Amino acid sequence: MIRACHLTKRFGSLTAVEDVSFELGRGRIAGFLGPNGAGKTTTMRMLCGVLEPCEGSATIGGIDVATDPRAAHAMLGWLPDGAPACDELRVAEYLRFRAGLYGGIGRQRVQQVLGECGLGDMTRRVIGQLSRGYRQRVALAAALVHDPSVLVLDEPGTGLDPVQQKAFRALLRQLAEDRAILFSTHQLGEAAQVCDDLLVIGNGRLLAARSVESVRAGAGDVSFEIEVKGLDDAAPIAAIPGVSRADVRSTDGPWSCIRCEASSDVREAVFQAVSEAGGSLRRLSTDDYSLDQWVREVLAGDAV
Repeated sequence: MIRACHLTKRFGSLTAVEDVSFELGRGRIAGFLGPNGAGKTTTMRMLCGVLEPCEGSATIGGIDVATDPRAAHAMLGWLPDGAPACDELRVAEYLRFRAGLYGGIGRQRVQQVLGECGLGDMTRRVIGQLSRGYRQRVALAAALVHDPSVLVLDEPGTGLDPVQQKAFRALLRQLAEDRAILFSTHQLGEAAQVCDDLLVIGNGRLLAARSVESVRAGAGDVSFEIEVKGLDDAAPIAAIPGVSRADVRSTDGPWSCIRCEASSDVREAVFQAVSEAGGSLRRLSTDDYSLDQWVREVLAGDAV
């Protein structure tokens, strides 16, 4: 659905993006990771036809963005950084305006997108008076209003509070069932929770492209932490097959914090073990040290 082929962009003597190639299929979400100035936004702008590459090509749904931009844009939903919108319009007015640019989009579709993006109660609010988080939702709704099969989102989580971020991640997973989605982010935790694939870019070059599953599979033990009460020690957790270590780290009244390491995903077994031991589980959180370490190694040139 999304294909970058040897994309290169120069601004005078500065090479912002050099020879970037990757593909993303339907049903997949890819996180575009890299430090500021790495080339993420420039690459995404070339994919969307906002910038013309000096070399290479970009296709959306098999359509070359440069040779047939109208057909490519009909399949593409693009959310630029900063969530630009018409400040003087009301939310529903702006969505109807955006729908009108594509033609044949009825009010029912506009209402559907408003609901999906959590804007059902904001339809008559003036966009310029909205918080940054709600402006981000409006921009996302505008990118979705024509029901595109490809979404390219530049820092879509910016300005969202934790509750909004959770709802946004759920929406992305729902949208990805029949779409290809590429989004840039500085938050590895966000990418880890929602992405199928990770693309790491640095100094304008694509340094690595791996599935989240393959990175985790090659990382060895998984670390996680649980809060329980009703257990005298960590023995029930340590006895779970695959758990290599379980230590009580701290207590908070009747609750104990147990730090664990395992060679596989043992979350279901942990719930069962705590229940069978007569305990109660308040929290189970996993660490994505594997992904964080991999990204750091890629950017440092120590991994491929």
